[in-house]
Amino acid sequence: MKAVTVRTLCAMIIATGPWIWAAQAKADDVRLSGFPSLILSGGTAKSTSYQMPKPFNNMLKADMLDISFGATTLDAIQKAFGGEIRTRGSGANGVSWLCYQVALDGHASNLWFISNGEAAGSKRLLTMVSAEESETARSGCSQGPETLTAWMLPVPGLKDDETDLQKAFGMSIHDGIIRYSNEQGPNSNGVTTLQALVYRLDEGKIDGMSFSQVTAK
Repeated sequence: MKAVTVRTLCAMIIATGPWIWAAQAKADDVRLSGFPSLILSGGTAKSTSYQMPKPFNNMLKADMLDISFGATTLDAIQKAFGGEIRTRGSGANGVSWLCYQVALDGHASNLWFISNGEAAGSKRLLTMVSAEESETARSGCSQGPETLTAWMLPVPGLKDDETDLQKAFGMSIHDGIIRYSNEQGPNSNGVTTLQALVYRLDEGKIDGMSFSQVTAK
């Protein structure tokens, strides 16, 4: 099959229009909010962008649960940490998520696990993880268990700053939003993988972040 371009894959990860909100609500009327909402509605499309020289490790650990994009389901995350899976839309225009209010690295934060688009499928496979510092819970976010605060990321997180981004990717900014991406493939099976990282910085400190991975033929 014809290889999918970076632009096409980016469109799968970061929507360029408000289709999520226009799609018919499914399950409930709670909308995705916060930093991931900004990304998926195209609000970060004009941010500073760089290519990552190599992909990040597709594995994070939340408490004792190993989580990876394209393999872990929202149901598995819900089984481990509780909460309610929310859904808007359906099929390629659908998005499902779990959101928790937790203390990440000592900061009150909202944390989302998201499954969206064709890459997620009916199994609601994880495609995005996002977090932002916030003293209050966003709409639809439940109180997360203390165990969820003990997690390990393959990339810089909310505890880090522009210096950590500079060390990890070779460039950063002091204020605003920055995006990093990496495309791999197509492989022998014709599969192309795109990873994307989006960070929001305030005076050099990361206060919002999102990382995601999708695959397509």
